[in-house]
Amino acid sequence: MDSSSIDMRVEKPVNINQGNMSIYYFGLILTATMVSVLGTMITDFALGQWVYKTTNSTTAYSLIGFAALAPQLILAPFVGTIIDRYPRNLLMILGHGGAGCCTLLLLVLYATDSLQVWQIIILACFSSVFNGLVNQTFIVLIPVLVKKEHLGRAQGFIQGGMGIIQIAAPAIAAFALAAIDLKGIFIVDICSFSVVILVLLSINPLLKRGDGREIKEDVKENKRSWKSDIRDGLFYLKTQPSLLKLLLFFSIVNFSMGMVEILFTPLILSFYDVIELGTILSISGLGTLAGGILLSIWGGPKKRVQGMYLFLALMGTSIMLISGAFAFDQYTIMILSAIGFIVTLCFVTVDSCDQVVWQTVVPTGLQGRVFGIQTLLAQLAVPISFLVAGPLADHIFEPLMAVDGLLAGTVGSVIGVGQGKGILLLYSICGFLVLLNIAVFKCFSDLDSLDKVVKNATE
Repeated sequence: MDSSSIDMRVEKPVNINQGNMSIYYFGLILTATMVSVLGTMITDFALGQWVYKTTNSTTAYSLIGFAALAPQLILAPFVGTIIDRYPRNLLMILGHGGAGCCTLLLLVLYATDSLQVWQIIILACFSSVFNGLVNQTFIVLIPVLVKKEHLGRAQGFIQGGMGIIQIAAPAIAAFALAAIDLKGIFIVDICSFSVVILVLLSINPLLKRGDGREIKEDVKENKRSWKSDIRDGLFYLKTQPSLLKLLLFFSIVNFSMGMVEILFTPLILSFYDVIELGTILSISGLGTLAGGILLSIWGGPKKRVQGMYLFLALMGTSIMLISGAFAFDQYTIMILSAIGFIVTLCFVTVDSCDQVVWQTVVPTGLQGRVFGIQTLLAQLAVPISFLVAGPLADHIFEPLMAVDGLLAGTVGSVIGVGQGKGILLLYSICGFLVLLNIAVFKCFSDLDSLDKVVKNATE
């Protein structure tokens, strides 16, 4: 296969009278999507507490996290080919509707007092596929509506919205659990899906490429199959060694950060209750909001790769310091909240830089196929880390850091022993892996060359 066989068509930004209208519709879609995300995050928070309190098992908790991510990542290349073929309004509506049906089934099972962990895992798998369809479609839609030089600011608005949600969701969920129970939370989530579907229906023509016939004709004329679409994406990445190295770099980062993410709730609940957990998560959400506001004004570092290195180094260092927070009993919540703020602010910037690199370098007509493969290769490390984090914590690190554990007299003399201390040790290792990853790629790869490509594309 040669590069001439790949459909490299550049999809022009949607012309809706004026560019201002494109920005307006981008904002409308973003707002509606954030309403749905808020409902989902409230449900995830409340359901997570229910599962952990019911089972008292880190492994069970992490299995649900794995089920919520793995299916959408495994199917990402296939979903990418769908995005390049069919009207995006239909795909987003299908995604939100399918995820809403999964929540409806959870509601029925809980209301009939028959909800079990294995059922949650199965429904999380199905919901994951639908959420992946929504996420990938939305990512590909952004560069259609927003000029390349403003992609960093667009990411700022997206991350700022996520910050508001991260602040609000834990507090709302904690209050809602007491006021309307898990059943009421499921109902609110279903309503949030309904809102975004109504918005998408109201701006139906915007998300289509033409009237839909153009895509079908493209497929027919080029005799494109699903396999050839995936091969096109793989072939493009094969010709871009710097992007492949970027994928490997983020796979290692995502594996480490995935462990930190999935073990955070069990860690905090080992020492405190859901109120303290909600407080820390809400303040951490302020970091996402602050990062989003900063990006919307600043646009992010002009040297994207250098910016990633810098902010990831700060993240890794902060994670390593978490174990020391528990040495100050009166200030632990305050310190953890501050670290959470720093980590989320840095993550927003890193994620924005990564997204801008891909959205700038990859031709628009190939983005669905390429981003699908990128999502699979870079993000699959997250559910894998979820899968191994629970058993590592339950069966290795927690026993090692028990009162009579093998490391009680060595590492235990520094960070303490008992429940939750094994997770703290694992956190320190994850933070060190992030720093080591930066050092290796900084010294032995040419990722910095991507900064020049992005600069040339935006000038």
